[in-house]
Amino acid sequence: MRYPYVAFGFLLAVMASPTQADMIAPSHYCSKPYKPYQFNSEIDIQNFQYEVTRFKNCINEFVEEQDDAIRNHQRAAQEAIEEWNSFVRYELQ
Repeated sequence: MRYPYVAFGFLLAVMASPTQADMIAPSHYCSKPYKPYQFNSEIDIQNFQYEVTRFKNCINEFVEEQDDAIRNHQRAAQEAIEEWNSFVRYELQ
């Protein structure tokens, strides 16, 4: 008898999450460096390499922030499912 309640709770949690999710996906604001057709000096090469590194670090930071948000959302969803299951187990029986 417990299975239909647990299945319903899981279905409810899965179906409700897209409606409450962000409607607009976040985007990074990193500036991509543009490689010149020709480098005129060693300083130009070093500056370009610095800009490439800066761009890479910016993208990595954005990805890490998104991964953290994913983990937080997954944890919140799991806690909601556990709360529902606990309610079904202890309150409805």
